[in-house]
Amino acid sequence: MTTQLAVTGVAILLQVLGNGLDSAVVTPVACALLLVFGLPHGTLDLELLRRRDAGGPGQGTLLVAYGICAAAMFAVWLLAPLLALALFLAAAIEHFAGDWRDMGSRFIAYGTAVALVATPALLHRAELSSIFAALTGTTSASYLADLLLIVMPVAGGIAVAGIGLLWQRGHRQRAIGLAAALLGEALLPPVVGFALFFCLVHSPYQLRESLRQLQRPTQDAWLRIILPLTFVAVTLAALIGASALRVSLDAAALRASFVTLSVLTLPHMLVPYAARRYRTVIGKHRNRGPSPLRRHRDARASS
Repeated sequence: MTTQLAVTGVAILLQVLGNGLDSAVVTPVACALLLVFGLPHGTLDLELLRRRDAGGPGQGTLLVAYGICAAAMFAVWLLAPLLALALFLAAAIEHFAGDWRDMGSRFIAYGTAVALVATPALLHRAELSSIFAALTGTTSASYLADLLLIVMPVAGGIAVAGIGLLWQRGHRQRAIGLAAALLGEALLPPVVGFALFFCLVHSPYQLRESLRQLQRPTQDAWLRIILPLTFVAVTLAALIGASALRVSLDAAALRASFVTLSVLTLPHMLVPYAARRYRTVIGKHRNRGPSPLRRHRDARASS
């Protein structure tokens, strides 16, 4: 987490000394970093489900579910991009809230997640609106930027309380990382600030947790699972970006990164949840044993 602080400090210094970072150069670079360093943390989903869900759905079923969820989200981007953006922001808040369980309060964890999504609107509302417009193809997306600006003061206060809770509970590295992430998102261009948080705070935390649960040699996990699946995801992003090149490089980079993130985030969240529900329902059914009618039929058959 101190890495996040150091990189944020350097980026802010460059922003000040350079009188603003050139978005034409910085935006594509930040989007590329999001893909290369942000996507790996979701590549272990299926392996985690396979290890922990002995009585859950099979690998084939899980792959089909992932494909359906991803295709559904991409279809929403094609048919109703403004709705897709709103869903992505809501999913991001839900997803980021899981990073802050150490705070000991779900309310503060969710408030912190809202702050991490809304902070760029504080000083960069116009630029955020431009990004949303590039993603959706409509200026109506500026209303989402306005909404983030409205909720930011309250969410920011909750996030500050969350930093204090992390520090008080002994998670000081995480408190420093969160403070640096919020500072970077407030002062740096929106894509740069978000990329620093996503690549240096969110993704490493999620990846460490997944590797810890797998109890598998890290090098083996990287070579056999993480790198190959990351390559597949980056290839998907390249195809999405190429379809938007007719607009501009910035717009293509934004679509390649954020549409890909949203397309992969939906199954990343929903499939494990559905697998847990499946396991719970099947477990209850097995614990109840056969129904009275089935027992009656079995008794007749045995007699």
